[in-house]
Amino acid sequence: MIIQAFLLLFCVLNVNAYNILVYSPSFGGSHTNFMARLADTLTEAGHNVTFLIPVADEARKGQLGVKKTKDVVIVEQDDEMRSQIKPIDDDMAQYWTTEMDSSNADTIFNVFTEAMQLSCNNFMRNKEVFNEMKSRKFDVGIFEPVSVCGLGFMNAIGIEKIIMASSCVMYDGAVAAVGEPLDFSYVPGMMSKSGEKMTFFERLENYRMSMASYRMQYGMWDEETEIYRKYLGNHIPHWRDLMPTSSVFFTNSIPYIDFPRTVTQKTVPIGGISVDIQSIRSQKLSIEWSTVLDERPFNMLISFGSMVRSMDMPVEWRRGLLEAIKSEPNVTFIWKYENDDLEWAKGVRNIHFSKWVPQTALLNDDRLTAFMTHGGLGSTNEIAHLGKPALMLPVFADQDRNANMLARHGGVKVIHKSELAKTKTIKRAIQSILHDEQYKKNAEKLADLLTNQPMKPKEQVIKYTEFVAEFGPFPQMDSHGRKLGFIERNLLDIYSVIGFTYLLVFSLAYFVIRLVLNRIPIKLVKKD
Repeated sequence: MIIQAFLLLFCVLNVNAYNILVYSPSFGGSHTNFMARLADTLTEAGHNVTFLIPVADEARKGQLGVKKTKDVVIVEQDDEMRSQIKPIDDDMAQYWTTEMDSSNADTIFNVFTEAMQLSCNNFMRNKEVFNEMKSRKFDVGIFEPVSVCGLGFMNAIGIEKIIMASSCVMYDGAVAAVGEPLDFSYVPGMMSKSGEKMTFFERLENYRMSMASYRMQYGMWDEETEIYRKYLGNHIPHWRDLMPTSSVFFTNSIPYIDFPRTVTQKTVPIGGISVDIQSIRSQKLSIEWSTVLDERPFNMLISFGSMVRSMDMPVEWRRGLLEAIKSEPNVTFIWKYENDDLEWAKGVRNIHFSKWVPQTALLNDDRLTAFMTHGGLGSTNEIAHLGKPALMLPVFADQDRNANMLARHGGVKVIHKSELAKTKTIKRAIQSILHDEQYKKNAEKLADLLTNQPMKPKEQVIKYTEFVAEFGPFPQMDSHGRKLGFIERNLLDIYSVIGFTYLLVFSLAYFVIRLVLNRIPIKLVKKD
């Protein structure tokens, strides 16, 4: 009887379970972790989730971030791809010294775009995976627009209900493609170095940088469209037609932190979904790490993420940071450093080097005073939710925007990466973030706000995904604005007519007044 009741309950619980495909190429830890969090959230909600991972970068294959979802399908690189692919890590050191701006933004990621195209070809060649995925009859497909290969794939296997999910606050190209405006005068683009208050030249650069992003993203997506059509057939729609018809656009944006911008009704902010506060609060540091934190009254974590490595930092910058560290003997600096060559720091007693650090557990510990970070969105959201003051040194991509976005709330200080070479500057910055209590108060105030926000990102993901599965897609919600030309969309034709009307009225008034004045006789009276 008990067994029958259990089986009945199991059947009832699974009646509303949907089959969901989450497509996420492995190339960057923060991107894959974000998509893994979506997969795990939906798995916890009782749905049948498949996490499909074409391997774009072998070095990131072990950084999938998925924990709850058990159905993980990894598409390995075949011999053809392995013979052509260049390790992405070999190209990352350049970003320490390369200044990214509108002149190089459309070409600086060539190694990445080539890797994504090779990965797309490799994925499409795997007919076994295609047939297996098609047989599962998914209700919903979720993809990130770092690639549109999965978008064409989902259409080919019959998934009509699509969700686009961005691990960044936005992609300039995707924003334009779905018909949302990007107001260059006060909304920083994805890779902008400015805040919302811009000078004339900053607005010009913001515009040019976004245009460069468009060219890079559209170029890559066009190439991938050719690839998936080559294998799946020319009847598969172009990405420009598929992307805007996505039922929902999840974006890793927190409205209370991000720069305000205009969005369509399809856009749903789920910023902070990767920050599992309950799990983080339950984490306990090992005795080894606890001992490190107990050595001195202050502690600062230094980490520049998983893609740009500290070991590749220019020597003079590293030397400048080292001198600043030596000036703070009461502070333990926990530095995530990737190799064992530490002769350059010999004799400096207040540094603890480690190739790996329990970042969230350290940030959650009250004994950690501050964090020095590159400003990746994952780390940005972690320090915002955990209320930790931070010194942010953006290195590349969207990190400048992330840093400026968080700096508006007063809990972080932002300096240019090259300032690491200037000992006095970096020393003052470290001192202020460690000892100025205002940074701590502002950081904790923001964390309290995020803890009490009315809609939690997990709830948003579950409710909207289930809604799409049952009622999507929603063609009536597609923005018609994306089909308008530049003149129509910006009302230049209307402004032209209005301007012409004013010009005509003023011109007529001018000629009438002149005609009247010419007809009035004017006599000159000569005085004796």
